[in-house]
Amino acid sequence: MVVVVKRNVAGLVIVFVGAAMVQLATSGTYLRYVKPGMRWMLLAAGVVLVALAVTDVLVKSRQDHGHGLPRAAWLLLVPIFALLVVDPPALGADAAQRQSPVAAKPVAPQGNTYWDESAGPKPITVRDYAVWAVWEKDTMQGKSFQLTGFVTPAKNGVWYVTRIGLTCCVADGTAFMVEARGQAAPPKNQWITVTGKWAEPTKRTDGDVAALTVETVKPVAAPANPYE
Repeated sequence: MVVVVKRNVAGLVIVFVGAAMVQLATSGTYLRYVKPGMRWMLLAAGVVLVALAVTDVLVKSRQDHGHGLPRAAWLLLVPIFALLVVDPPALGADAAQRQSPVAAKPVAPQGNTYWDESAGPKPITVRDYAVWAVWEKDTMQGKSFQLTGFVTPAKNGVWYVTRIGLTCCVADGTAFMVEARGQAAPPKNQWITVTGKWAEPTKRTDGDVAALTVETVKPVAAPANPYE
């Protein structure tokens, strides 16, 4: 009986884990944890877990007539159930503050990129600006850009426009930060769109940090996919 009860508890835990995975994939909340391309794998894995666990629980329950789960066993399901009802936030300024704002040197140069300046500031990802503003100054100097990210404050009034880049999931999240100059810092974690001109990178002992002389700051809603 003890073995069957333990297997029933394990089965129910797996059911809740699978249900949580399905809920994350169908609601779009999965974008806070993994890249968009992993949605269908996450959904499929959740469905398979639920199906296998339900089958196992039903079979074992028939073999153990009259024996239910002890009350203490249900407590094991509380943290799993929380995944279904709690909406945890994406990585933000707290995660970024634990990383260096210095972007690594790219494997290959982007080459000369031209655009019509009369069309206004060029929209660019924070990741790309953080890299190319340091490593390809010649293509960036004197030009205007538009970046969207969240606010990460630092010491002495310094603040950054930030996005987290994912290779696979939040476990490997890398913060890409651009120092914003010329404007007071908005609230921490506030999503903003800024426009401004390329500025000389800030030199640090561990490398140079991309900078932008900010001309306009506009608060915006967080995007559905907060990562780059």
